[in-house]
Amino acid sequence: MSDQTPLSEADDLTQEERLLARLNGLIQYQSDLLDKVQRNRFRPYCHIPDLFELDPEATRPFSVPGTFISEQVGGNISVVNANGGFLANEPLDLMLGSFLPGGYKRRWEFDLWTGDFGPSSRRGFADINDGLRIRTSSQLSEILSQSEEERYTPFEHPVDEVSVYIPQQFIVWNPSVGKNGEHTHYYWDSANGVVRNQKPEDVPEEELTKLKSDPTSQFLWFKHPLGRGDSPDSLDLSTMTGGLIEQGEFNSDATFLKAYYATLLTLYGEERTFSEVIRYHHEEDDATAFVGSREESQVLMFDIDRSKVTELLDKVFQKETPLFRDLQFSLLYRRLWDRLFFQEEALEHAFSVTPFYRALIAVDYLFSMGSDGPDSLFEASVNDIKTRLPSLLPSRDRRLGLLDYDDGKISTYETLLDEYGDSLESIIEECADGDSVRQFAEHVFVHSLKHGLASWAAEYSAGGGDFEAWYDVNFVETSGETVEIGIYDSIQGGAGVSREVFDDLRELSDTELLSGLAEQSSCHIGATEETLVSLLKEYSGEYVFDLAQTNEIASGRDVPEFNDVFQDLGVDFSYARYDDVKPLLHRRLNRIAETREMARFYSVVAETYTTTKEQLNRTPRPVDLVFALEDRTFFDTRVRETYRRFANRRSQRRDLSELAERIEEVTKQCIHACPDCLKRDSCTHQYRYQEQMLDRRLLARALAVLDGGK
Repeated sequence: MSDQTPLSEADDLTQEERLLARLNGLIQYQSDLLDKVQRNRFRPYCHIPDLFELDPEATRPFSVPGTFISEQVGGNISVVNANGGFLANEPLDLMLGSFLPGGYKRRWEFDLWTGDFGPSSRRGFADINDGLRIRTSSQLSEILSQSEEERYTPFEHPVDEVSVYIPQQFIVWNPSVGKNGEHTHYYWDSANGVVRNQKPEDVPEEELTKLKSDPTSQFLWFKHPLGRGDSPDSLDLSTMTGGLIEQGEFNSDATFLKAYYATLLTLYGEERTFSEVIRYHHEEDDATAFVGSREESQVLMFDIDRSKVTELLDKVFQKETPLFRDLQFSLLYRRLWDRLFFQEEALEHAFSVTPFYRALIAVDYLFSMGSDGPDSLFEASVNDIKTRLPSLLPSRDRRLGLLDYDDGKISTYETLLDEYGDSLESIIEECADGDSVRQFAEHVFVHSLKHGLASWAAEYSAGGGDFEAWYDVNFVETSGETVEIGIYDSIQGGAGVSREVFDDLRELSDTELLSGLAEQSSCHIGATEETLVSLLKEYSGEYVFDLAQTNEIASGRDVPEFNDVFQDLGVDFSYARYDDVKPLLHRRLNRIAETREMARFYSVVAETYTTTKEQLNRTPRPVDLVFALEDRTFFDTRVRETYRRFANRRSQRRDLSELAERIEEVTKQCIHACPDCLKRDSCTHQYRYQEQMLDRRLLARALAVLDGGK
């Protein structure tokens, strides 16, 4: 569906400019038609939908769809080859998520393609001017009129320095052979902060890093509401949700901006793999560029009562302190990304964030278990942390050495603390502040609720399709009494599915909506992991092995002991069904009870896991279990020998310790969220810290408080 409406509602084009825009569209249509004739050898004819697509005056509902196949939100645009020739009409969001600066993808005729972008006058920015033909543009200050800086990105750009561009055409080329037929060689140009597909002649040799292959690209984006129709239908939902959701509102004419602001690259050099971030610039406008699409659809909005969220979380934290500690570490992980990686570039690689985070978890273990010094990471100074770093790696075959850390990595962390100690200290102080963590928890809860609503609606609707989802990611910084969450059809203009969900809300009983949302946080993987740990803790490894050998597990029949443990899991898994968990549980038990030796060992790991959780007052990670098992005295010599064999990196000619992967069989992998519950493929936080910004336990326990105060 064609859409030529400017981002800003003001229409200040002169009649001559409007006529010129329509004539340019007609010329472009004739050019595209000629390309199609030359490529496909068919007789030309006037295809009204294609013509309307290029007509800036053709707007819904007066334009004509080009096909009966629905367009995804954002619409379609034409794609041309920089070497000449029309390639295809493609979904705009597919192009934005594949071919913005730094993006490479196999597409037409399964050749490798990339956008036609070059370096900008600003280092670290690529110029979008040559690779896009722009349909509309608007200053970000017109969209975020109440803000001096945007809060959607880690860079917090001044709004008057940013323009938002909606393309009408993408220009791409095939770097496999180059524009002039020459063979492509990839280079990272550190002078300009961009990827080059040929060796540039105007850049010094020392500023170039030759790459072994095309980069791996991840595109960062956010969503912002641009407008809704004037006649929404409203429904009071406060009674059936205990006051959490004040109302649902259906709007048949809503528009969201999905704006891409940077490309996170993984670059494969001859000597090292590293990460860089490319942002976008429009040279002619001399503006930082956000490139996006207008997503028009029917939307179902929910107003969440902020005071009710605060009340629920206060009650949750009164009962469960380990969850609070887990949220502290989630906040730490987010701040490491935003401040140390994006803003200050202290961590040179996207894959270096998690190892540094795990090292800080290990430091927290040492503080929590030690008799002197701070009681936890969040009570420590940077000097305290630096003092403990050498003890993380006393030798190659101990502690973090078992997880493939080495002296060089620890030395890198010491240097990082020296150079960015003030920033890390500020981050730790924020994570130690109870009000900051509670505010972060509210953000996590609202984000989790948004994912839960989208998943529930997809399951509940007759269409059964996935929904696009949005929430006000900046609600914490505002003073509003409500938080908005929106779900909308993934088809441009809407397909009526969200309308059906809204109509069906009227027919729900007082408990169906809350129970439906709670089910989204009841993870089968998490329930399997919890059952497995509880089972191995309650029964000996020998007993579990004997059960496996009697063929009870292999036959798929119910084992009463397993069912009993599952029924006692508690509120986190109230809506999990044993019949769904049983196959997963049996498969896991078959692996860990393959031999009597293994069953004994895993029983000790499960016991250590439980003890460590009580001592740390948080969910143990594999790094905690590596340390805890090293500190443990094994009274059973058989278990001690198994442990030593797994912890020996030289056993069976292994380069790495086997211990970590064995421990991961028992420790929980779905701590916050996973694809089996709240994690989604399309999320604002997807490529940085989506899991840390979700928490199925927080959602389940808060909803349980509403559902009878469990």
